[in-house]
Amino acid sequence: PPRNPDTPLFSGALIGWGLIQGTLTFALLAGIYLVALKQGMAENEIRALTFFSLVLSIVGLIFVNRSFSASLLTALNRPNRSLMIVVVAVASMLGGTLLWPFATSLFRFGPLHLNDLAVTIAAGFAVLAILELLKPLWRQQLKA
Repeated sequence: PPRNPDTPLFSGALIGWGLIQGTLTFALLAGIYLVALKQGMAENEIRALTFFSLVLSIVGLIFVNRSFSASLLTALNRPNRSLMIVVVAVASMLGGTLLWPFATSLFRFGPLHLNDLAVTIAAGFAVLAILELLKPLWRQQLKA
């Protein structure tokens, strides 16, 4: 049945959950950016590092928000063709921007070294892990 037009489109709990996700992701990305600045990385390398961290954090958010009723492992074991297409597309685009000189110069990205790539992957996993740990605290409010 259609939603009652008098009910709010977004619940307070859903808005709160979104604020937590956004705040956590922003804090993590700001931390990566500030540490890179403090270490004296080149501007173009910081740009690439922050951008890749942002994109992988967004992928982490996609996985977190995939299911509130099931655990992450259960949700991952369910086949989802659309999710796989998104993950492959993101990986291809990131690979292209990193390896194709035209794209690298278009975005003014500097080279990312293995330790930089590890930071970007860790950022995505950190968002995923922290929010998965917080999710049970919000599960009841989000179901309402």
